Amino acid sequence: MTSARYVRGSATPLQLHGAGVLPLRGATRTGLLLREILGLQDAANLKSVAARAAGAFHRLTGAPAAAAWISTASESEFATAGELSTEKAEHRALALMKLAAAGNARAGRLEDEAGTLAVPFHSDLVRGALVAEGLGLLFGEAEERLASHLARQVGARAAAIVMADRLRQVEGMDAAVADTVAEGVLEIRDRKVALMSPSASRLLGIDSSRAQGKLLNGFWPELAQAMDSGQPLDGAPMQLEGKALSVTLRSFPEGPWPSCAVAIFTPVPSAPVDASRVAGSSSAFAGMVGVSQAIAEVREVARLAAQSSSSVLIEGGSGVGKEVLAQAIHAEGPRRGQPMVAVLCTAIPRELLESELFGYEAGSFTGANPRGRAGKFELAHGGTLLLDEIVDMPIELQAKLLRVLQENAVTRLGGQRPRRVDVRVLATANRPVAEAVREGRFRADLYYRVNVLNIVIPPLARRREDIKPLAEHFLRKHALAHGSNLKTLGSEALRALQSYSWPGNARELEHWIESEIHFVPPADTCLRKLSRKPIDAPESAGGPRTLQEMERQLVVTAVAEASGDISRAARALGISRGKLYRKLRLYDAGK
Repeated sequence: MTSARYVRGSATPLQLHGAGVLPLRGATRTGLLLREILGLQDAANLKSVAARAAGAFHRLTGAPAAAAWISTASESEFATAGELSTEKAEHRALALMKLAAAGNARAGRLEDEAGTLAVPFHSDLVRGALVAEGLGLLFGEAEERLASHLARQVGARAAAIVMADRLRQVEGMDAAVADTVAEGVLEIRDRKVALMSPSASRLLGIDSSRAQGKLLNGFWPELAQAMDSGQPLDGAPMQLEGKALSVTLRSFPEGPWPSCAVAIFTPVPSAPVDASRVAGSSSAFAGMVGVSQAIAEVREVARLAAQSSSSVLIEGGSGVGKEVLAQAIHAEGPRRGQPMVAVLCTAIPRELLESELFGYEAGSFTGANPRGRAGKFELAHGGTLLLDEIVDMPIELQAKLLRVLQENAVTRLGGQRPRRVDVRVLATANRPVAEAVREGRFRADLYYRVNVLNIVIPPLARRREDIKPLAEHFLRKHALAHGSNLKTLGSEALRALQSYSWPGNARELEHWIESEIHFVPPADTCLRKLSRKPIDAPESAGGPRTLQEMERQLVVTAVAEASGDISRAARALGISRGKLYRKLRLYDAGK
């Protein structure tokens, strides 16, 4: 994130009434809001949007001062209007940044400070917030409604500028990019087909020259009708040239008949798909097994992420497959021929994590390698660095990590010379990082840096239709190693598996299936029933329990949910591996 810039806007005379802001008449208020919204449309860049937003909020509320903060993946802008000291402006910039990160869309006080009115706004491309400084004055519901309306328009205009910039950046590379993707790509400009990718031509059996320049109404009426509605499409079923297609459509600007749109489509298989494989064009995503809509959306975003160089944050509970997805994104991306280096942030003591990441020079500390040592960033140069469970990274190290990501250079521990590194960062977290930001355990600026693309993998309990393909995938995976011919699940076994909540997600299911293989004759091809039925941990029978009993239950549950992985169980409990081993011995819970 670049450093914020401060802009002063002009102020109109204050309209005060007693202890509050003088209420404008409804028609006057609406007219003023419309004028301010129209003024936003003239903003040509984010700096101008921030300045106009601060001035508009200042005038609409009649407050002594106002401020606006807008941030994207690569830059941020802060602007003020009215009388606001530099010291106060810096404080407000930080407060607005935190407010935007919180995700709350309601207008209200800023940090419970009387005499302020603040409202955040956010989209996939832009985050930001507005604040009016009433200096003790009171804001009512009318001002809150104005703030919400204005914030939405500011966010929309900022997002439009970001999208326009991106379109201009890739305009000269349209054909080259379209050539590299397996999905069909259709670009529409001014209601005409501007580009048809080679993959689209092959999928449809149409020469691209037949489509180029044709009106969309004549070429693909069903897609034209969808564009008329102004709604985006996500995997919508459509027909063209007698072929069943799954279509995703994004437009700029949003709304009916935009000036530019891109349709990405894939064929819908006419025969049933082998559920053990990924519903996508890339074999690298075969580890993300499933047939649910949720997992299909994960794969769709992951395929886009694979072709990007931006940072990716993958969130989800333990065992959902975050590391598998990260490896697939690397394997399908342009850096596939370069190393992928993984760092489990919780497995390395905090005293050693800095040297592991950034390396160290000879003699930096007692026991150091006499020749020094390269860190993970240097080892991943040209490739990908996976920061596994980044949410647990010590707060004091987060600032150093942010600096490396901003400067693309790393200085070894005990060294003076920065070393240039070219690394793409993928990060995983077993709980929402935004919550850690709100709790002050994770830096907001680092969060925005790694969260350019966000993928959330839902728990297995929320996608039970994936249990069957996953279980059969694990059957085939482990059967050969154990001399078994198992390939499919019987209805009785499936019902038993689907009745369980699988708190350890796919990892727990995999270990369970591997265990079941031992109890089935090697010649059988179908796992008809389970040797034992998975059962959720029982509820307490009632009555008070001792602290030792409660602690023992926590330890046992954590180890079970981690499928016996002591490191992950210790992390879930917030204790060290050594302490967890001592607890297991104390309670004899490891037997």
